[in-house]
Amino acid sequence: MVVSERSAHTHAGARGRRMASLVSRTDRVGVPAAVAAVAGTLFVLARLLVVARGDLSRFVMAGRDFVNPAGAPAGLHVFAGTGYDGQFYYRLALDPADLHKTAFGITLDAGFRIERIGMSVLAWLASGGQHQLVPDALVAVNLAALVVLAWLGGVIARDAGRHAGWGLLVAGYWGFLFSIGRDLPEVVASCFLVGGLVALRRHRPVLAGIVLSCAVLTLETTLDIVIALGLVAVVQILRRRRRPGTFDLAWVLPGLAFVGWELTGWAVTGILPMRADTGDNLAVPAVNMVGAVVHYLTRISSPTSLLWLGEFFVLAVVTLYAAWSLPRSRVPVWEKAGWAVAVLVALSLARGIWYGHADFRAFEDVYVLSSVVLIGSRHRLWLPAALVAVAWVVTFAHHVVDL
Repeated sequence: MVVSERSAHTHAGARGRRMASLVSRTDRVGVPAAVAAVAGTLFVLARLLVVARGDLSRFVMAGRDFVNPAGAPAGLHVFAGTGYDGQFYYRLALDPADLHKTAFGITLDAGFRIERIGMSVLAWLASGGQHQLVPDALVAVNLAALVVLAWLGGVIARDAGRHAGWGLLVAGYWGFLFSIGRDLPEVVASCFLVGGLVALRRHRPVLAGIVLSCAVLTLETTLDIVIALGLVAVVQILRRRRRPGTFDLAWVLPGLAFVGWELTGWAVTGILPMRADTGDNLAVPAVNMVGAVVHYLTRISSPTSLLWLGEFFVLAVVTLYAAWSLPRSRVPVWEKAGWAVAVLVALSLARGIWYGHADFRAFEDVYVLSSVVLIGSRHRLWLPAALVAVAWVVTFAHHVVDL
């Protein structure tokens, strides 16, 4: 009996050592990046083969209302109807320097499209200016951004004293699948956003300013963190805790980049790009959120409503858990302030966004900053991680069977 107990303890100890060795070997920032690469590639391949019929240009979702097939580049699949936002990023990726309303047979629906130029520039560079390669380049840029975002998440996890694998929480937003599947910029913008935070943590404000400039030129909602940085800096200076210095370039540079590009858009179109969409995107805080919840609860028997409510529940849990963790989280004060600004903006989003069926892709800043706050806390993260994983798997399956 004694021998049997000793044998059991020996086996248990061996299993424990093997597990500890596995954990140690996988505690590398390249691990979450590799997982993201595999998962993202599988999603693209599944969607390409099952939904897009082997044609990556279908990811663009070009519609005849804005795209003239006779004038569009050869090989672009054009659907009937309005299409989706990816067609405008595709249009700018053909030639980012051409900001006219109509070019290459494609008409921009509103002036604000040109302020979101970042991903299109990257796709133009990746395609080498070859129009037939732009659909491929848009998908490749999004996949690359997802991998880098997971790598940066691993860095943030290591900064917090956690296993690098927790970096997958940063890159694991289910809304990113919607963006990848339709050539949208949320993944790229989030990559630049987190990259700027990591650079600032390493006391490289000039690099942070450059990377955050890329973020705000990709998606204006990333101004959340720039505004937060500016507010924190101003308060510190007014309280005489420090003098203006190189740290301030982290928010001054992206601020100047955004204003400069807005003025460029104004010169070309005659209207500030941000004014072309503000009324459609912002409203009184919380009103539309409550209305959307009531709307979908009254239609709970619908699969669409169940999906929306499930995704809202997971996003709410992650955000509220971050709010609870905020006072004790060890992240820098500007990241906490950025989270607060992002939440306020999310609560103020307009009816069309809250009621939409886009997997909450417009809420990526809230999710990403919430995940950063959570990783920086001392709390166990298994519950939010499990919920996010379920939401990711369900969204994956949904978008493999539905264009």
